[in-house]
Amino acid sequence: MQKLFRNSISYAAFCALALSMSCGKDKTPSPMNCGNNAEKVTTAATAFSQSPTKANCQAYKNAVSDFYKSCATFYTGATKKDLDDFMAEDCPDQ
Repeated sequence: MQKLFRNSISYAAFCALALSMSCGKDKTPSPMNCGNNAEKVTTAATAFSQSPTKANCQAYKNAVSDFYKSCATFYTGATKKDLDDFMAEDCPDQ
């Protein structure tokens, strides 16, 4: 899970930097929504890494889910499977 967590942060940071010219709450696939949701993933990942509570884990997973939906072609193959596996895991009780 640590590897997936680091990979998710790396992808989110890359996408946030590449597509940060966005403002919108829509989750439909588009570069603008993808960039906005990438920033949210980065923020949620930072909060979760600093305080690994169940609430922060769930907030991180929600942000990843929104990012995943808005960046439909960003993930493929093994990375997509890893992300699907991560999303299927329950957050640990803290």
